[in-house]
Amino acid sequence: MSNPSLVRSALNSHKIVWLGTAVCAVLLLSLCLSPGAANAQVLYGSLTGNVTDPSGAAVPGAHVEALNVNTGVTRVAASDASGIYLFNELQPGTYKVTISAMNFGALVTESVRVDANTTRRVDVQLQLKQQVETVTVTNAAPLLQTDRADVNTQLESSQLANLPLTSSAGRSFQALYRIIPGFGIAVETNSGSGNPQRSMTTNVNGGSTQGNATRIDGALDTYTWLPANVAYVPPVDSIEEVNVATNSYDAEQGMAGGSAAINVHIKSGTNSYHGEAYEFHNDQYLRALNRFNPVGFVKPRDILNQFGGNVGGSIKKNKVFFFGDWERTVRRQFAAKSASVPNPAALFDSSGNVSFAPAIPAGTDCNATPVKGCIFDPNTGAANG
Repeated sequence: MSNPSLVRSALNSHKIVWLGTAVCAVLLLSLCLSPGAANAQVLYGSLTGNVTDPSGAAVPGAHVEALNVNTGVTRVAASDASGIYLFNELQPGTYKVTISAMNFGALVTESVRVDANTTRRVDVQLQLKQQVETVTVTNAAPLLQTDRADVNTQLESSQLANLPLTSSAGRSFQALYRIIPGFGIAVETNSGSGNPQRSMTTNVNGGSTQGNATRIDGALDTYTWLPANVAYVPPVDSIEEVNVATNSYDAEQGMAGGSAAINVHIKSGTNSYHGEAYEFHNDQYLRALNRFNPVGFVKPRDILNQFGGNVGGSIKKNKVFFFGDWERTVRRQFAAKSASVPNPAALFDSSGNVSFAPAIPAGTDCNATPVKGCIFDPNTGAANG
């Protein structure tokens, strides 16, 4: 092959490499700019409903606006030919829903709570415009979810803040598993070195503890070496809510043959600045004595301090937000270990040399009847050591 041919071949290969790189970059950019295609339902919630007129007929083309009251972010949709509107992938939070249509008065529904991994339904009936201009409704949480088949329980931030949820390493949201139907008693498994986060686990509906899948903001939180545990337990004060599905999972959970899908959602910044600092303290004086302790038993030192804080707010109002938290756990304990050792008189002779002879009864043949103190030659197996 001539030199010009080699040059053209090298240039063509160079162009192919650059073309492949450009295609990958475009695909990555489109993925980042299209959150609807990349985000899973486990991280967001849905809002749907029917829009009808006073006679009960569907109202197509109605303008539906969902406003997040904490962040000021607004999502807009329109009802279809059947009068149904749908918002997918709404950030968990409280929304103000406004629905209007031509020749009809607007209807505003306040305090609509949308949780992750749930579908919230708000059906409305619009009134004719000449009869009413605007109707405001304060919405209450539904008693029954009819738009999804999965069985799930929502642990709200108020429960995390007010219910007892202590563990041996301070506060842990996993302690609230005990109030969820189908869960056994959550316990800490493995040693402190094997499970430094002191994560808690339990059987769900009789399934294996390794069938529980925990996600933090959609990312799988699994301790590879001990799959029954999680690798990271987030601070309680940084958690917005915890959604736990225990049966009839939706496909996006990926829970075929699993026991529980646990979705933890971290707080987000809002238009208002909020922060807090806290400390949790416990020691031996605050713990009760075990009724089986002997008379005069003194509780050993065991001091636990867990402290931290968080802050959140807006960088650009209604657009960009931030939230950060920090926590540290310090534990000081008195550690003691008991062990049985031979009597020193059975180990040392009068000259201070080690000798097991005093521990062996006189006349004992170690080869025939081995007893404690016999020493064997590892090469021959004979008791002539």
